[in-house]
Amino acid sequence: MFGTTIYVLLGIMIAAGVLLPGSLAFWWIRTRHEKITTMLLGAAGFFVFALILESIVHSIVLTAFPVVFEKTVLYTIYGALMAGLFEETARFLIFKFLLKKRTNRETSISYGIGHGGIEAFIFLAYAGAQYVIYAILIEQGQLQSMIDSAAKAGADTSSLEALPEAIASLTAGSIALSCFERVSAILIHIALSVIVFYGVKKSRISLYFLAILLHALFDVPAALYQKGVITSMPFLEIFMFVFAIVAFATVYKLLYSKDTEPGEVAPSV
Repeated sequence: MFGTTIYVLLGIMIAAGVLLPGSLAFWWIRTRHEKITTMLLGAAGFFVFALILESIVHSIVLTAFPVVFEKTVLYTIYGALMAGLFEETARFLIFKFLLKKRTNRETSISYGIGHGGIEAFIFLAYAGAQYVIYAILIEQGQLQSMIDSAAKAGADTSSLEALPEAIASLTAGSIALSCFERVSAILIHIALSVIVFYGVKKSRISLYFLAILLHALFDVPAALYQKGVITSMPFLEIFMFVFAIVAFATVYKLLYSKDTEPGEVAPSV
C-alpha cells in the first residue's frame, strides 16, 4: 500500500527528531561545559507537566465542559493559556527548587534545550516510529482488527481510521515543515526558559507571568489552525518562526547578555 518513498520520509523524520535536539545538546555541553542533568530536568519538566498533568486537566475540563472545544474562541484561549501555565510553572518550580544552586546564565539555555529537545524528539522521532509501525500493520491488514477491538471497548476510533490517509499523504514538504516547526519551538522554549530563569534569579514574579503570556500567544495560531480558522500551514510556520526569533533575540539582548555575573554551577542537582 505504501511505497518506499513513505518509509524514506519517515526515516528522515525519525533521524531529524534525534539529530536536531541531540546535536544541539552535544554542542552546548561541549562548548559551554554545561551539565546534562539540567537538560534532563528540562525534559522531565515537559514530560510531567505538559504530557501528564496538563493532559489530565484537559480530559477533565473538556469532558465536563464540551462547549470549550466546540467554541473556537474559548478553545483557543483555553488551550493556549493552559499550555503556558503548565509549562512555565514547570520551569519556575524547577529553577526555584531543583536548580536553585545553578545560577550561571547558561543554565537557562540548557533547560530550554532539554524542554524543547524532548518535545522535538516526541513530535518527530517518536511519532515517526509510530507511523512506521502502523504502516506495517496496515500493509499486513491488521488495522481493521485494531479498530474493531477499540470500538468494542467503547474507545474513539477516529484517529485509527484516519491513519492510512495520514501516512499516505506524507510528503517531503510536510516533513520539512514539521522539522522547521520544531526549530521554532526549541527557540521559543529557550527564550521562555531564560525569562523564567531570571524571574527566579532576580525574584521578579512578573517575568513568570510574562512567560505564560508569550507562550500562550505563540500557541494561538496553532489552535486557530486546528479549528480551521487559519488554513495555510506555511503561513503558520513562518509566523511561529518569526515570533520565536524576535522573542529569542529580545530576551538574549535584554536579559541574557546583560548578566555578567559568573554565577554558580552546583556539582549536583
